[in-house]
Amino acid sequence: MTSSDTLTAPPPPPSGSPRRRGKSPAAPGRVWLLALVVGMIAAVLAHLFAPARATPATGIEGDETLAADVERILGDRIVEVQGLSVARFDLDDPETVEWASGGTADGSTPVGPDTPFETGSVMKVITGMLLAEMVERGDTSLDRTLAEIFPDIDFDDPEVASITLEEMATHHSGLGAVPTGNDDAVLLDSLLLTGPYESVTPPVEGLLHSTAGSKEHYLYSNHAFAVLGHALAAEADGTYPELVRERILDPLGMDDTEVSAERPEGGVLSYFQPGSRVAPWTAVDYAPAGVATWSTVSDLVTLAAAVEDGTAPGAASVDVLREAVTTAGEVSEEEPAGGGDEETVLSLGLAWHHLRFPDGREVTFHNGKVYGSSTTVMFDDERAVVMMGNSFTLQETGLALGLLDDEGEPLSAPENTRLGQALTLVPLVVPPVLLLALMIGRRTLITRRPLDRLRIVSLTLGNLAWTAYLQRSGIWTDLPSVAFPIAFGAVAAAITVGVWHWSRVPVEAGRFRWLHVTMFVLSTLFSLTLLGTMVYALAHAYT
Repeated sequence: MTSSDTLTAPPPPPSGSPRRRGKSPAAPGRVWLLALVVGMIAAVLAHLFAPARATPATGIEGDETLAADVERILGDRIVEVQGLSVARFDLDDPETVEWASGGTADGSTPVGPDTPFETGSVMKVITGMLLAEMVERGDTSLDRTLAEIFPDIDFDDPEVASITLEEMATHHSGLGAVPTGNDDAVLLDSLLLTGPYESVTPPVEGLLHSTAGSKEHYLYSNHAFAVLGHALAAEADGTYPELVRERILDPLGMDDTEVSAERPEGGVLSYFQPGSRVAPWTAVDYAPAGVATWSTVSDLVTLAAAVEDGTAPGAASVDVLREAVTTAGEVSEEEPAGGGDEETVLSLGLAWHHLRFPDGREVTFHNGKVYGSSTTVMFDDERAVVMMGNSFTLQETGLALGLLDDEGEPLSAPENTRLGQALTLVPLVVPPVLLLALMIGRRTLITRRPLDRLRIVSLTLGNLAWTAYLQRSGIWTDLPSVAFPIAFGAVAAAITVGVWHWSRVPVEAGRFRWLHVTMFVLSTLFSLTLLGTMVYALAHAYT
């Protein structure tokens, strides 16, 4: 053997040869120790952004009887509370109001009777009152049509032109939730949990190409109510915010109720579920329907008392104009009023809903939901309840029904709880398990293919994408919030080991190279798309 034979190493085998495509060496203990430390740090950081946090241990505070009733009726559903403000009073003594509250406005500041929340569709009753007040003054009439109010619009559909103010105010206009042709934009915004009306055609402009369905049936429509508000403004030659302030809010002294694209001073942050931030809805064109509108429990108590005793401007809006038989789940687009599908008699005033249940119980109410708020104003013939919360998942209408009754039953879990848990648990557990199994065994868990760089990249991106998705869209109210940081910590630990393996594995080690590369490209594109959209939605929620 020559010296050159001794000193010269043999050339490495070409990529794809048996040795390069074989199982990579196991990561040493020190690497796994480092991965454990990184995972623990990542878990602690992830806990700060965990998508669900329980209500503070202090629970619901305030007037003892009301606070106890709220806690009893919420039961296990108290985990749906981020911040909650509640008031209850007897109609024969509206000056004596019980107050209770729990949770926070922004993660630290307690909420109270004067904390501003997004109203959601509760604002519709104020729009209905404005219509009643203008009819009483002779400024308009219930049978005025859109063609008469907007003579310059060349309606594509004659049925839209013939819609009356009463039909819009009682959800019998035949108009959909948004102008015709805007459904896809709303669907995308809804998936991202961003305000769905920000990208929708302005309501009056949307009448041009919209079509109307049957006017014989109840069809809840935000588009119709937004148009109603602008139609009333046109009748008075003003703007909706100015008109509603002058005619309804100022006479009642509702100084903290306003139309605003900005969160008012002291206003709550918005959460889809506790810990999962979303942005407030800001499309002021849709304010008459309850978008970009804010109020307080204190103001809404004033409203409910004045409507019930008939002293409010436009109090006649509560009078019944239409009746129909429906199911509780059809009362609004937002949330069933009574739960289940039992047949319920529905009577309608101008926005106000009157429900008579099979057991004879009758309530008058309107609820409101946007992605960061749940509100209700409700009364029967003895009591009134007002509540506002800054999380979408709160079951505000069921809670209000329970608080009207001294023996109200605790809320039951929503019917879709198990489905929501499954849709959260699967992407929470499966991707980290696959990634950890790849790093531990250096082969894929199911197909047993060897570790390579393509698999490190695709599984890492997949885990990051599903983690971002769960932070935005997971259903966490029935799951322990600690599961999120644990899963994120496991992903971080696995990625740390993957970094060590990077220089020790081939770029590609698939059985069929073309198939492996194709699946890598498709999975990477999917993960980047999901990750990008979720990061966009997250950034939108915090700006």
